[in-house]
Amino acid sequence: MGGASAKLHIRLAADAASVSGARRFVVDGLSAWGQARFADAAELVTSELTTNAALHAGADFMYVTLERRTTGVRVYVEDDGPLGPDMVQARTPATGDRSGSSELDATGRGLAIVGMVAGRWGVDETARGKQVWAELVDPEDAGHLFEEPQRLRPSRAPEAVDELPPGWVLVRLAQCPVELSLQQDRHLDELVRELQLLSVDQGSDQSLALADEIRGLLVSPTHARLTGRRAAERAREEGKDVMDVDMAMPREFSELIVHLHEAVARADQLCAEGHLLTLASPPDVQELRAWMTQEIVGQATRGTRPVPWADWQRTSSVPMDTP
Repeated sequence: MGGASAKLHIRLAADAASVSGARRFVVDGLSAWGQARFADAAELVTSELTTNAALHAGADFMYVTLERRTTGVRVYVEDDGPLGPDMVQARTPATGDRSGSSELDATGRGLAIVGMVAGRWGVDETARGKQVWAELVDPEDAGHLFEEPQRLRPSRAPEAVDELPPGWVLVRLAQCPVELSLQQDRHLDELVRELQLLSVDQGSDQSLALADEIRGLLVSPTHARLTGRRAAERAREEGKDVMDVDMAMPREFSELIVHLHEAVARADQLCAEGHLLTLASPPDVQELRAWMTQEIVGQATRGTRPVPWADWQRTSSVPMDTP
């Protein structure tokens, strides 16, 4: 079974761009359990449930759980949004046209697909909000194939502790400065937008190549970046100056983070030389990115303990363009 726990958890930002990360998490967990035969169905169910949570729940975060059971596997997607279990209804020929709600109509199409794939599915009211689950069983296990979806009694939400598949790691950016974190994220967005505009300028081969490189490097770690951003936004709303940011990711993403750090440093050089309208990253933003890169690489590849931002500032002599 690869040493994986019988129940795996991950917290993700409730954003459509997190859906691919949720699918990867579920597939990796099934592979570790030797349950790859459920992978296609689990990917589909996970995609539908997380997309619903991201687009229609009004949530900040969604919590994906994969549970190994004697009859198969179960996928749970919980959200912390204000919309309750009554909004969870499959759209069928008998009910779809009578709902009178665009939200029910939108979520119901995906749940109808879940109902066709899953042996059974249901919804819980939890301490955070609501949790939709779907159970996948072997086709020959006819006793579980066509049961009606169940609505269960309210239950207490599980603790938000990530238990991850083998090959994944939970990285902590300890005592990360909230405003500076959001500033560096905004600067990266501005840089990417300008490079995307320049990508149509055939006279700028260097900018075109760099735009393609940065866009490509941002694709895989998107779910982790969005989770960090959402955590910073919530911390700012709560009036916090610093926060611990926990981001789950496959260990191989650390190599992408190194390449991204180097590519952004090259883009900053173009900014400093006046080739881009975006201003180069301020020194404190460059320093924060260097710290983030070192923390991700160290924790993912060597299992190092998190070093808080303020401690790293006092002791680090690492150049800004080197992770």
